[in-house]
Amino acid sequence: MKSLAVSGFILALLFCTPNGNAQQDLIELREKYKQAKSARDSGRTTEYRRLKDELQDYPLYVYLEYHEALVRLSSRTAEQAQEIRNSLSESVLSDEFFRRWLDAQAKAGKWQTYTQYYLPSNDAAEECRYLHALHRIGQTDKAMSLVPALWIIGVSQPKECDPIFGTWISNGNVTSEIAWQRLQLAVQEDSLVLARYLMRFFPTADRSRAQLLYDVHVRPGLVKNIRRFADDDWGRTALVHGLREYAIDNGLEALELWNEYRSQFSFDTETLLGTENYLAFWAAREGQLIRPINQDFDAQTIERIADTAMALEQWQWAHQWLEQYPDAEQTQYKWRFWSSILKLKLGREEARSALKALATERTYYGFLAADELGLPIQLNGFSWPNPHAQREKYLGDPRIARIFELYALGDQTSAKKEWRWLLPQIDQDAKSWIAHEIANIGWTYDAIQAAFSADALDLIDARFPMLYLDAFKRNAHMTNVSLPVLLAITRQESAFNANAVSPVGARGLMQLMLPTARRTASNIRAPRPSPTALLDPATNIYLGSHHFVELLDEFHDNRVLAFAAYNAGAHRVKEWIKNASGMDTRVWIETIPFAETRNYVKSVIAFTQVYSQILDIPVPVLADHERTIP
Repeated sequence: MKSLAVSGFILALLFCTPNGNAQQDLIELREKYKQAKSARDSGRTTEYRRLKDELQDYPLYVYLEYHEALVRLSSRTAEQAQEIRNSLSESVLSDEFFRRWLDAQAKAGKWQTYTQYYLPSNDAAEECRYLHALHRIGQTDKAMSLVPALWIIGVSQPKECDPIFGTWISNGNVTSEIAWQRLQLAVQEDSLVLARYLMRFFPTADRSRAQLLYDVHVRPGLVKNIRRFADDDWGRTALVHGLREYAIDNGLEALELWNEYRSQFSFDTETLLGTENYLAFWAAREGQLIRPINQDFDAQTIERIADTAMALEQWQWAHQWLEQYPDAEQTQYKWRFWSSILKLKLGREEARSALKALATERTYYGFLAADELGLPIQLNGFSWPNPHAQREKYLGDPRIARIFELYALGDQTSAKKEWRWLLPQIDQDAKSWIAHEIANIGWTYDAIQAAFSADALDLIDARFPMLYLDAFKRNAHMTNVSLPVLLAITRQESAFNANAVSPVGARGLMQLMLPTARRTASNIRAPRPSPTALLDPATNIYLGSHHFVELLDEFHDNRVLAFAAYNAGAHRVKEWIKNASGMDTRVWIETIPFAETRNYVKSVIAFTQVYSQILDIPVPVLADHERTIP
């Protein structure tokens, strides 16, 4: 194997702005690399060898070596595989090759070699294959001892686990207690097929008790018949699980049932506290103010109860509940904002200093704090003072140079694998520069992901791109919707990935569902779009912008409600505001039932402010008519 070091000559080509002969040399190297791949794939061995020899200092030479190493994989000895792995050590390809070599050993039935060199994995299929291999070489006791950790989980495992699971089960290892453990996990994960499968493992004496847990999961209303539940471990578990499920739609009633039942069963202290905490959360979500104060509730429930108290304008109770928040978590932006606001409502003017400090932060709550105090928004972004000098420095690392050559050749998938592998290994400045440079060369969606992975949140340019700006400007003018608003929606919806398709079928930049897009097109007398048309940026922006205008019209020009409706649907938002007229909009946002929509609205409000600052187009955090729910 050749050295992976990149020659100074090649680096000079990479980190300068190519011009003249240097540009031509780099283009020729890239072309030779593509020719070498073509020659290899077509079996033109002599041509491939010649071209490969000319590419020894090229950053992607390692990819030629990798693909050669995959030939006759199963026949390579462990020593050869280790040597190849070591030669690839400065690339994600190192472990990728070795795992493929291990898979080849497994497929060839070379179990001894496979187990000796196995790399621990978080992949269940690989772990099960390893246990099967241990069993095949006679280490059955060890294999059987490791099976429970893979079997006792709440979801079905891949088919690769079937052989070793079958052996473990046939050896009589599934007791009622073990099956009960997995059944509890299965219902918690709502894995109903798995739960039904598990019933076969219960003897007749235990089956009805196990069945009760399944029944109460699918029909939570059964908890209203207390006689069904025995005061033993299984009966109490079924009752508590049923109450938790019932609380999701009937929070207050579930809490009332619990208060009636708790003294009739021998619950341990942990179950008492955990159940009351959980049911109080759902009762509060239903609008019930929980009293008295319970210092043992967790942060999530305390937060939810305080939100409800604020919605009811019970400022003193809201403040008292927030005072129970764990000290270690009082640095969170939400707590800092609402703690300060509540103190101000209670006449404690000293809270302004805490709010002023929060107003310097580039977060949703920082922007709310600035708005509350009438202070300017602060982005606190970071930009590289001398990007050319930094480029020279970092492209001196062949691992980083390789990432950008892959992007130059359009191999986005491999480039992402390389930087995801590399980021945990390098210092913060290098991580940040990689994200910056990915944005600089135009891979916008990857740059956003890289900045997040690198914890480089101050890279405003990388995290908040402005692609298709002319189309957005035209539609902002056409619809009279502020340009920062349209960009913020798009940033949240697709991160400017024009080809994005969500699991439910939302498509394109502004993530339009096809029926929604067609309805909007009909309303504005535009051509009926096809699914493919929605991936066209101009079409998607046009229809998405007009759809947002429809929502603004429906909610009387209230952007907050329109944002919520864009995510969750107008019919849901109308239900959510039925009893909220006059409520502080900031409080209402905290009470949105769907966490996804709640976070969506906060993000779009915050992103609007970021784009407002970048473009120098003033947009209020909340307009006067948006400060309370109509």
